[in-house]
Amino acid sequence: MKQHHTTAFYFLISIAGIATLALFVTAFVWINTRPAMHPTFGVTYSWTYAQQLELDPIETYIALIDDLDVRDVRLPLYWSEIEHEQGEYAWSIPDTLMRLSEERHVNMTLVVGIKVPRWPECYIPDWAENLSSTELNAAALSFIEVAVNRYKQSDSVIRWQVENEPFFPFGECPEISVAQFKERVDLVRVLDDRPIQVTVSGEIGPWIDSAQSADVLGISLYRQTWNDLFGYFVYPLAPEFYFFRASFIQPYVSRVIVSELQAEPWFPAPIESRPLTDWYDTFTVEMLEQNILFAQEAGLSEAYLWGAEWWFALKQQGDDRLWEGVRPVFQ
Repeated sequence: MKQHHTTAFYFLISIAGIATLALFVTAFVWINTRPAMHPTFGVTYSWTYAQQLELDPIETYIALIDDLDVRDVRLPLYWSEIEHEQGEYAWSIPDTLMRLSEERHVNMTLVVGIKVPRWPECYIPDWAENLSSTELNAAALSFIEVAVNRYKQSDSVIRWQVENEPFFPFGECPEISVAQFKERVDLVRVLDDRPIQVTVSGEIGPWIDSAQSADVLGISLYRQTWNDLFGYFVYPLAPEFYFFRASFIQPYVSRVIVSELQAEPWFPAPIESRPLTDWYDTFTVEMLEQNILFAQEAGLSEAYLWGAEWWFALKQQGDDRLWEGVRPVFQ
């Protein structure tokens, strides 16, 4: 009897070993035979960040689409900067950016919601700061409806993004429930039939929950970050990590893209704490080129670079290395 159990045990171990070997062989073949990807590169454009860098947000955008020939843009619609008073809207800057995009045939992903790209992540108007969670959600839904209705007639809009990494605990943000997030996504679906993009951290946390609400899943891709313990830190991840995760999530979405590809420094201190050009050594053109190559090797179809305003700010200060270094990506 004991011998029978021992034989069965070794049989199961052998089967497990063969299955594991087959998995690794399949993975090796898959990685080394997948087609080379030449993703479409775009930028995330934050007009509030341009203003923080003391740039003219319209002049900066024109330089990106005319000089660098950027033709794919993710544009956040900042609630706090548009609805200063409840029911009163200031659309001047986004209207101008949209008009320029339409004239140049730029493909736009518009980001709506409370949490949108750039620190402090959540852009809540002063008048809404003390609302209850239920009241805040209702006010956010109202703004989303107005924003989508304003721009859904534009031929430049290719998709909507609802919130930005809504369940990733980063930024000065109130907690959002799954039900509230779903309500915002469902509202946009009712208002317009364009695809919905949802974003997640590429390195940390699950993708599946967000993917189930999305047509397109956007992931962040950062190589170098900062923390107080280690200082600057490079994620020990290979491009295959992102490729495999994207492959496993594909049954739930039409595509997985890089919605945020690091193309500027990770600032461990306020930008204003030193001259702008002194920051260059923390993110050089060689690091930019490495990140672009890494994104290509990850095998995803689109990648939106993070830091376009920064390149222009350095250029205005007389250092155009990043600006010229990124030019071949778009041209």
